[in-house]
Amino acid sequence: MSEAKAQLVEFGFSELHADSDKALQATNNAGLTQALDWLDANKDSPTLDEPLEAAPAAAESSAAAEPSAPASDGQAQSLVCNECQKQFKNEELAQYHAVKSGHTDFAQSTEAVKPMSEEEKQQKLAELQARISAKRQRRAEEEKEEQRKNELLRRKAGQDHAEQQERLKEQQVKRELDLQRRQKEDDKRAEQRIKQQIEQDKRDRAARLAKEKAERDGEQAPQQGEPSAPSMLQAGLPRISTSATQTRLQIRPMVKIKGQDGPPRPLTGVFEADQTLKDVIKHIRKELPGVGHHFKLSTSFPRKDFGSQDEGKSLKELGLVPNAALILTE
Repeated sequence: MSEAKAQLVEFGFSELHADSDKALQATNNAGLTQALDWLDANKDSPTLDEPLEAAPAAAESSAAAEPSAPASDGQAQSLVCNECQKQFKNEELAQYHAVKSGHTDFAQSTEAVKPMSEEEKQQKLAELQARISAKRQRRAEEEKEEQRKNELLRRKAGQDHAEQQERLKEQQVKRELDLQRRQKEDDKRAEQRIKQQIEQDKRDRAARLAKEKAERDGEQAPQQGEPSAPSMLQAGLPRISTSATQTRLQIRPMVKIKGQDGPPRPLTGVFEADQTLKDVIKHIRKELPGVGHHFKLSTSFPRKDFGSQDEGKSLKELGLVPNAALILTE
């Protein structure tokens, strides 16, 4: 006996009655709920209690297999659950009740199970439908609560993503501001070096002219004394030598370097003055493999972009001696 049919029988629909079998057959054994819905919709049908086509044969087979004996005193007609006092007409229904309720104390009874009246049957059906309706309502409330929780989780995930994007944006703005600040500082230092170079060139030219004049006049060339007051403004700045054989280059990446976390770090190297720009490019690719294959080099002040036509020129020819800062971009 299926669970759905056992429950129908437990609520008053006879095991051999046609109504429970018809309900299960009409709903293709879809379950107890569907069977009850069908019974409720067809409760006024005059053919509800008519047996199925196979019912007579089944009844005859049941009768042949278990011939009924005349009722006599002391003969067991049913089973009673001593824990809840429910009465069952056969052992199969009692076993189903034991599995469902957990009750284990059963006894035989000489009292036969009385068939339910139509009014009692309708009352049982209404009770069962009310129970199923309450179960459906609980399930709907649980689904609604689950949807609410899922919506809260979705909103929180969206909020976390938005906050993360905002943090990344703030970090990017901070990196850009830091790069701009460093570039301004580099431009200022480069401007100071250029001014220093101009002052040094003026002094060298004046000394050379004075020497040439003294040689023409047959006089001794004047000795260079202490620097004049204007040149003292350059105190503390490195002296630039036009005869330097080496140069110190600082390369500042302005692009994202693969494999590096946070802002890209500057790369510093010392090169011979007669080395070419191509040697510097090879050094960059060796020290910064994540920079990519194609990039450009330029100076910030004065602004000058170096291209492929400059790769064969020496660093001295390019004006990158004795030191310089190069900006690396894509």
